[in-house]
Amino acid sequence: MRAGRAISTLILYELRRAVARRRIILLVALIFLAEAGLYLVLTRLPATLTAQIQGYAWIIGVLVPSTLLVHVLALTIGASAFSEEYEMGTADFWLTKPLTRLEYFIGKTAGSIAFTALIVTTYTSLALALSTWIFGPQQRLDLVAPTTLHTIYSALAFLFIGLAAGELLRRSMFATIIAALGFFASLITEFYISIVTFFTPDQALADAARLLPTWGATRLTSTYIQSQLPMLALIPTLGTAPTPAFVETWQAALNIALYTAAFCAAALIRLARSDVTRRAL
Repeated sequence: MRAGRAISTLILYELRRAVARRRIILLVALIFLAEAGLYLVLTRLPATLTAQIQGYAWIIGVLVPSTLLVHVLALTIGASAFSEEYEMGTADFWLTKPLTRLEYFIGKTAGSIAFTALIVTTYTSLALALSTWIFGPQQRLDLVAPTTLHTIYSALAFLFIGLAAGELLRRSMFATIIAALGFFASLITEFYISIVTFFTPDQALADAARLLPTWGATRLTSTYIQSQLPMLALIPTLGTAPTPAFVETWQAALNIALYTAAFCAAALIRLARSDVTRRAL
């Protein structure tokens, strides 16, 4: 009972802290502006181009943030979660309470995940509202909830990469930069591999791209939707391997799970074995 109350308190505390961080609010604003701008662009396109996707316009609003912005937001949230406590000296405050390090870790991590889930749910709802308002009733709304869950799950890999960077470096801005460099380096590497394998079909190289953290994170939502709606050609896919969408969905989920578990373990071990009064390596 005590542990549950302590973790709940930390979750609420982390939610309030996330709202107060300027760079996180800036990224959230960017996501919603991109969402609104996307539908504004769609209204300016000829009706002949949008006629076939009008009933599925909500999917576009979900997919666009899930390929890039959500992961940048997640790694920023993760990088700040623990590191700012060291910078402000509040980690000592929390751990002098009747609170174990594991409870502290669970509470802070759960709060970060909850805030990410809140943003994903909100912009998904916005996509659904805007698409209905502009294009009329939408189809396959039974996919909204599972698509939202897939997007939240896809964000976990870089949230925990950022979290591990923050716990290791104990400097929020430095940790954010390092995690972001990792994200964009992986994304660029995957892009170049996709170009190479397009011109020189090399299955070994295509398989190597599947080991990158962005491979699963940036495609889980799109491959899930494609597995449910194979008739839609608007779903972006990279690489040359002719893998069925439902198989690729499970492969992407496994990729995310492995990176999430590895960096979660790294952060927890660092927290458990280090002096919390130390602010950096």
